[in-house]
Amino acid sequence: MTITFAERADQLCDRLRDMEHQAEEGDQLFYCAYLLGLLGLHSSTEGGGRDEFDHAFTGILQDTLEAEGVTDGDQESIQALWETVSSTAV
Repeated sequence: MTITFAERADQLCDRLRDMEHQAEEGDQLFYCAYLLGLLGLHSSTEGGGRDEFDHAFTGILQDTLEAEGVTDGDQESIQALWETVSSTAV
């Protein structure tokens, strides 16, 4: 059975919350919160499939980071966190 986008977003949010609770620095908390907020906005998107969601969200993330003028360093850190979370959340 194919996972829905909402179910995939929930998986990712659960993983991010775990990471957020273990974070020891403010930057890591910010990166987790940033991704959690963006996932919350896009969790109701219709669709199915883990890879499809992850691919679509990667594009949304990049567009949002650029539109909001997030610094290059923060963009790299947020994208690295996204890659870690999306590859480990099952």
